[in-house]
Amino acid sequence: MKTRLHPSIILENLFSSLIFIVFIGYYIIMQMLGDLSENNIENTAQTLLSLGLGIYGLIILTIIILLIIFTIYFWIKWKNTYFSFNDDSVIIEKGKLFKKITTIHLKDIATINIKRNILEKILGTSNIKIDLNTTGETYNGKLIFKENKAIEIKNEILSKTGKEIINETEEIESTVKYDNFDVLKHLFLSINIVSIIILVIIYLIILILIMEDSKPIGIVFGILPLLIIVFPLVWSFIKTFLGYYNFKCSRENNNIKLSYGALTTYKYSLPIKKINAVIIHQTLQARILGYYLIEVVNAGIGENEEEKTIISLYVKENEKNIIMNEILPEYKNEIEIKKDNKDTLKHYITAKIFWIIISIILMPFTNYISLILIPLVLLIALLQYNTNKIGNNNNIIIISKGIINKKTTIIKYSNIELIQSKQKLFSHFFKTKTLQINVVGPMANNSFISGLFKQQTIENIINIY
Repeated sequence: MKTRLHPSIILENLFSSLIFIVFIGYYIIMQMLGDLSENNIENTAQTLLSLGLGIYGLIILTIIILLIIFTIYFWIKWKNTYFSFNDDSVIIEKGKLFKKITTIHLKDIATINIKRNILEKILGTSNIKIDLNTTGETYNGKLIFKENKAIEIKNEILSKTGKEIINETEEIESTVKYDNFDVLKHLFLSINIVSIIILVIIYLIILILIMEDSKPIGIVFGILPLLIIVFPLVWSFIKTFLGYYNFKCSRENNNIKLSYGALTTYKYSLPIKKINAVIIHQTLQARILGYYLIEVVNAGIGENEEEKTIISLYVKENEKNIIMNEILPEYKNEIEIKKDNKDTLKHYITAKIFWIIISIILMPFTNYISLILIPLVLLIALLQYNTNKIGNNNNIIIISKGIINKKTTIIKYSNIELIQSKQKLFSHFFKTKTLQINVVGPMANNSFISGLFKQQTIENIINIY
């Protein structure tokens, strides 16, 4: 049976368009005044005063008129949008004169979940989010219903697809307990130190150039770049804290249950069989302090940072082992990962020859300071060799890499869509290759490339597939 979405979607659309409406209203009035002559402006001003309006009053009146127009438009759009589903498909119909019908086959649905922003919490509504099996595909249109209706629709679709029904109203009992301090700790451990250092260096360079001018305005322009750098960082911290507030994750039968978020609440049920890879992250500070972040790669969910499918905040090794044992036992393994023989180190060093030549050429112009580049690139080559590791058995492949931020990826052979070896410059001389593995997942996170290893090592891994 066809049903309309909840009418609160009109209000949500208005809120999302508010900045645009205000801008258009302001632009219209300014454009009108700009087109008037001095006499006309004076007459217009007198007319506005006689009506008890000023320029800002006219802007507000214009914005109200635009709000009414947009409200009518969104009401017509809502009135002509229908949602329905049968044993085979979910169907969304939009429009009257120019009708658009979106059909989603039930067999193509990877996950169907509930998402609620702050307005939806106030109004008691929920947004049904449908993620598809195809790489990075999600139905992006909002499907807003009353909370109970949304849960009912979700469960009916799950039952038709043969998936396990999850009780959305049930409180998740998290496998590992997190409090507000754990979220703050996660903020600190998630910081990309390299990015911060680069931003600080850029700021200091700008400051040095500006402060050559001893006038007070130089100080003002010195503070401005700092604000440009600091404000996005502070906003990112606030956004991340609110995003992962009250983080909970557990496993129930063949589903992982996730819940997190203060203003916008994400509540997911993720089938284990839809997980195609597991990534264990460590930033530099996390490596030093011994913390780990676990992410899963699957179809649909995870392309946006807010919807990244992490199943833990940063945790110590014992908690990481608990999560792997209780939530992802399928990916638990005793595989030894190791670096390859020193022929690969020779390749890494040879690959840096360009920078060594550049540093030698620049010697006369830099008072030999450029020679610092030689030990630096050699150190990078050594670190690449020491940190690029690989291992496998007949079921799983593990790739580990990262000089500063470390990433260990665990992939089942059964989940691989494409596996291939690639040669780099000088690979022919050292008989080395890299391994590339593709799985179904978000567009930005479905391809994994190893470091350099001996050709025979890579071929042995591929031959099992």
